[in-house]
Amino acid sequence: MIRWPEHKSTRNSEPPNLPTSIEGRLVCGPVPALAGTHHPWFRRQLIEAAGIDPHPEPVHLELEDEARRVLWRSWRDLPAPVIEAVAGISPRLCCHPVRIAGSVPAALLVPVAGSSPAQRVALVTALPLRKQLSLAEHAAVRVELCRPLAAAAVLFDIDGTLVDSITAYVAVARSAAEPFGLEVTEANVRQALATGTSFWQAVVPENHRDGAALTKTLSAHAARAWPQVLRAHGRVLKGLSQTLDALLEAGIRLGIVSGARPEVLELLREEGLLEKFEAVVLGGDVACKKPHPEGILTCLGQLRVPPAKAVYVGDTPIDIQASRAAGVAAVGVLTGAGDSAMLSAQYPDWLIASHTRLPAILHPV
Repeated sequence: MIRWPEHKSTRNSEPPNLPTSIEGRLVCGPVPALAGTHHPWFRRQLIEAAGIDPHPEPVHLELEDEARRVLWRSWRDLPAPVIEAVAGISPRLCCHPVRIAGSVPAALLVPVAGSSPAQRVALVTALPLRKQLSLAEHAAVRVELCRPLAAAAVLFDIDGTLVDSITAYVAVARSAAEPFGLEVTEANVRQALATGTSFWQAVVPENHRDGAALTKTLSAHAARAWPQVLRAHGRVLKGLSQTLDALLEAGIRLGIVSGARPEVLELLREEGLLEKFEAVVLGGDVACKKPHPEGILTCLGQLRVPPAKAVYVGDTPIDIQASRAAGVAAVGVLTGAGDSAMLSAQYPDWLIASHTRLPAILHPV
């Protein structure tokens, strides 16, 4: 099990006074410290610690001079989650969440005991880094520490962020499609939720003689069945009450911005959680859906908080896109439709495994 560092409460947590970026040259090839990254035990810990599901391409940062190596040694003294060893494959590693070139989320790894080569630092990303950033071998890159985000308000998506509803969406889509002999997979549903497209786009054959009418029928059936299916299969994510309370105790205000139907609010209300949010903006409250920023800006207007002092938390690429369009910081969370690579490609400010990490990465303005 991953071991988290002790940290101060969100209210008192401040970034240390040290340089937050370091430059080096990107070098590909085997990295001894990363030998176990694709072992299931290691991989689960890496996702939990930094939101990174590792891509096979091994890379490291080569530090070319003593000044950069001195800076790196100061980073090594910072508290960081520890990834436990995989026996015979990898050592125990400290895991520092970082962003490469101001964009791609990554994990910077260093053995807890002993020392890695002084001039090389191991990096793990969910994407093929060189292809993603169009980098040549030995290209100069900047790596920056992910520091806590200053926030007067945190806004949340619902599905996949506050509520586990993937199973409910799969169930309702199948209940509508099966009478017509159509197959719905979980991948279909996740793709639709992640991109904001219709569930039926990948289900109804393109050459169907009356695809538009069938799609309308499927949508109407799903809408009728949704309240009952949601109640049967939807669940508030574990530990959410504690996360929200920690943010409120720190003086951070809370809001909801979601395209979800109103029925999902009942799940929050029944857990005594809905009252913790000062403002709620759903799809029916705005003219434009995400990734348009209208919902986020409407919610911030109700809270009277400027975008520069707000954070939006969501589980899909369109959530991160909406954050950027609204001018708020973006946190991608891996409890919903988007996977690590999909969200990494949108360059969130933080990528986290679940909402439970929020009190550690946010501090009040």
